[in-house]
Order: sequence, then structure tokens, then C-alpha cells
Amino acid sequence: MDIPVRSQTTGLNLTPLIDIVFLLLVFFLLTTQFIEEEGIGVRLPAAASSTSREKKEVAVAITRDGRLFVAGQQLPLSDLEQKLRSLLGADTTVVIRGDRDVPLQTAVSVMEQSKKAGAVRIVVATLEAAGSP
Repeated sequence: MDIPVRSQTTGLNLTPLIDIVFLLLVFFLLTTQFIEEEGIGVRLPAAASSTSREKKEVAVAITRDGRLFVAGQQLPLSDLEQKLRSLLGADTTVVIRGDRDVPLQTAVSVMEQSKKAGAVRIVVATLEAAGSP
């Protein structure tokens, strides 16, 4: 009697490994915080100390040539107070993202308009300096 001999090659079953990789991918995609930055080209100044961003904030971007942007919309300094009044809530922070070459008077004027609009907290966005801990 002829008994057929089968050669069985056992391979590595990759199905559980692929399942785990996909689960990790889904986990990291769902738990990642996406921070939305404005698309205005502003080179922020550097600072030795920095803190994390607040949840409720209104960003005011000041470009090198002095143009103001709030929520992606360009507006003159005279309209800034009115726009901020409509955007500010009870616990909202105004973040000034000014280019490092903006004159100090422009930044102070934006701060004044923010205070007139009712902002309780105003912060200036900076980049962390390279030599800081």
C-alpha cells in the first residue's frame, strides 16, 4: 500500500500581529489631540519659559506689516473690539500671535482693544527658546 507523504510547512501566523497593529493605530488616532493653528504666516518670538495652551481661546494674529486676523478674517484695528465682543465668553483667553518684527505699539493697541472688549486674560504666544530647559 502506498501512503502519500505530505510535507507540511508550518509558517508564522501573522493574523494576530496585524490585528494588534491595527488596534494600536485606531487607539492612537482616537486619543491624539489635534491642535489647530491658524494659517497666517507669523514668526513668533522666542521665550525661555512657556506654558500649554488654554482650551477656550480667541487668537489674534498680527502680521509683520501690521494686518490683524481674528478667526482667519482680516479686519482693521478699529473693528477689533466689536469682533472680540462677539467671540469672547466668560472664561475665554485672548492669545496674541504677533510677528517678532511687529512694533510694540501695535501689540499694545491690540491689548487695549481686547481689554475694552471684556477680555479678562490676555497672553502673548511665543516659541520656546532653543537653550531653555
